Amino acid sequence: MDQHVEGTRRLWVSDLLYHEVANALRYKPDFNEKKLSGAVEELYGLQLNTRSVDPEVINKASAIAYKGDLTIYDAVPVALAQIRGTVCITADEQTQYKKLKPHGYPVTLLSKELIDNP
Repeated sequence: MDQHVEGTRRLWVSDLLYHEVANALRYKPDFNEKKLSGAVEELYGLQLNTRSVDPEVINKASAIAYKGDLTIYDAVPVALAQIRGTVCITADEQTQYKKLKPHGYPVTLLSKELIDNP
């Protein structure tokens, strides 16, 4: 993230990321509406490069979902990485990483990324 903020690395996300983060925070016991609103403002303040989910992304995600036996929702970030010619960095070891890495999809674990690029 620091490299993105410094301008030395560009981070791409699908527009679903904002929904996903807001929803996760909504159900976090120590969050309330005010904290959630502040967190969402900070997330948008990161100025992440955002790609809308469109037919190309959905079609690619569908193929990944069928081959990797996971939801299209979980396949979207990997599809975006594949389309952009980059790697999906995920904390989801059980679904995205373990199911897709063996098929050669461009996915790596956040923990590995943090170790390799401190």
